[in-house]
Amino acid sequence: MKNIVIISGHPDLKNSCANKTILDEIAAKCPQAEIRKLDELYPDYNFDVKAEQAALEKADVIVFQFPMHWYGVPGLLKLYIDKVMEHGWAYGSKGKALVGKAFIISVTTGAPESAYTAEGMTKHTVEEFNYDLFAYAALCNLDCKKLFSLTGAMYVPGVTPEDKAKELVERCKKQADEILAYISSL
Repeated sequence: MKNIVIISGHPDLKNSCANKTILDEIAAKCPQAEIRKLDELYPDYNFDVKAEQAALEKADVIVFQFPMHWYGVPGLLKLYIDKVMEHGWAYGSKGKALVGKAFIISVTTGAPESAYTAEGMTKHTVEEFNYDLFAYAALCNLDCKKLFSLTGAMYVPGVTPEDKAKELVERCKKQADEILAYISSL
């Protein structure tokens, strides 16, 4: 059995539809996965670096689950990377803690898929906006496996029509299933 650690980088998961649904679905179908909800664990953004490093050290598979904020990771997840991925532990001549661990990125966006093309509104793909995570994975010698993206995942309570909300939940559950199937194939 693979040890799976999922780092939830959503800064306010209780008010999320997409990220919360993905994580709830994974938890229900893969209860052995450790889901570390950074917003709940560290509402003051004061990370227990050693506890986070210990969780990552025991992992065979590391998943970052987050909503794209301003075309990058949310501030909470960025700070997590800055604090937890220390030189001498995660990278550098003595930083070998993460070598060879499978790394998966799962991101949600508010804009639709058509926005994430060279011709679209953003002029870039979701993969291009996550280049920093691919570089981070390479620096830490993680085995970056796959990026899953769920576009058009915007949900605004009282504004999003009920049928669109139900469709989003189903798409989120499908993304969770695809992530789990992919992990099983590793």
